Amino acid sequence: MVTLIELALIVGAFATIVLGFLTYLLLFERGASYSVGAAAHALDDGARARLLTDLLATPLQRIDACDVLNEGAAMYDAYVAAIRGAMHTVHLEAYIFRPGHAADAVVGALAEAAARGVRVRVTIDAIGSLGTPQRMFAALLAAGGAVQRYHPLRLENFRRWNNRTHRNLLVIDGAVAFIGGAGIADQWRRAEPAPWRDCVLRVRGPIVRGLQAVFAENWLECAGELLVDTGAFPDAAAAGADALPGPAAVDAAANDGDHAPPVAASIASADLRSDTFGVVVGSTPTAGRSTRARTLIQLLLASAQRSIRLCTPYFVPDRGIRRELLAAHARGVDITVITGGPYGDHAITRRAGRRRYGALLAHGIEIYEYARRMMHAKVLVIDERWVCLGSTNIDHRSFGLNDEVNLVACSDALAAELIARFASDRDHSARVDYQSWLRRPWGERILATLGRITERHQ
Repeated sequence: MVTLIELALIVGAFATIVLGFLTYLLLFERGASYSVGAAAHALDDGARARLLTDLLATPLQRIDACDVLNEGAAMYDAYVAAIRGAMHTVHLEAYIFRPGHAADAVVGALAEAAARGVRVRVTIDAIGSLGTPQRMFAALLAAGGAVQRYHPLRLENFRRWNNRTHRNLLVIDGAVAFIGGAGIADQWRRAEPAPWRDCVLRVRGPIVRGLQAVFAENWLECAGELLVDTGAFPDAAAAGADALPGPAAVDAAANDGDHAPPVAASIASADLRSDTFGVVVGSTPTAGRSTRARTLIQLLLASAQRSIRLCTPYFVPDRGIRRELLAAHARGVDITVITGGPYGDHAITRRAGRRRYGALLAHGIEIYEYARRMMHAKVLVIDERWVCLGSTNIDHRSFGLNDEVNLVACSDALAAELIARFASDRDHSARVDYQSWLRRPWGERILATLGRITERHQ
């Protein structure tokens, strides 16, 4: 006969086994391993555009104009100016929204907009903005604005506590939008020490509706409200939806014989119109551990024919990414990576990433670590033409845990502008030497081992 003590011991042992198994899954479960089963690098630009839209279930949309914003002060000035010009809606989503001069300026502009009747909605991540007090939004709330926190620490959110919104979006009247890696905090604008290095793209045209839809997805989850305002999604005809190209138009442009950009024309930092087209890729984890952000990055790398320029603050490439980079290098693609250096904000994650450099360096792939200050830009340029810019890092958290958003455009001019900035960043970076990497100190190796546990969650 089993005594109560023995029963308690059995139950305790069973509970310990179950808890240990759940902890193992939480900390060590492998992400999905990706590979590309066909020669995507054989695609021309028209076929590449069509594959992106088909595989990621996202439409090709026109970009009327865009500006690249690299400096924090100018970026926030542009945010405030756009908010002050809003007539109908302002929608902002950010992972980091922290008290300071930048937040004060943005919140002040949001409150002014709400006071004059603009519908203002703000989503911030509950963990990324954990120390942000609700009183910081008092003026905005009093003026009629709305603020939601994504997945706050509540019992009903327990199974989703590690799913964060890492999206950084500002959408004005469904007509102009900002997308990139920057949140709302003073580390992007301060003069001393140097501000975080980032990159934000301001876009106008029908492409904005795709970014608005991404914001609407998380707003629905947070507030339970479907965004159907006419101010949020302007009339399709007025926005120029009737000018969107179909696959035939893309193919015709790709084969026009004069080697012009297939689905793109000139983009400059000035407010110029163009015939550039792109796709918006919103990403959130699925039960099968796959994400559209992961699919997008893998596909772009696999399609490279001449060059890959990758800038990312956290470079922790999994087996699939490393395999894709090595395959691209083997077929003659020139590959350069710039990632975070000694000023990075996650030391263990940096060491965990460095642990995976070996095969890449040994085969001649160039890796640089930014040495000026914190690198936070997330930009991928393929073949001096295809640009991917948004919130996704090359790590498991972005690929398997976070909600992310990226914009992909095909434009020689935009790519050239970003490559020029890439070259400037490389001049302020230290190249990682393979022999030096082999001799990295034991302290770093120990931190890298610890990083195997934490790299999925930082």
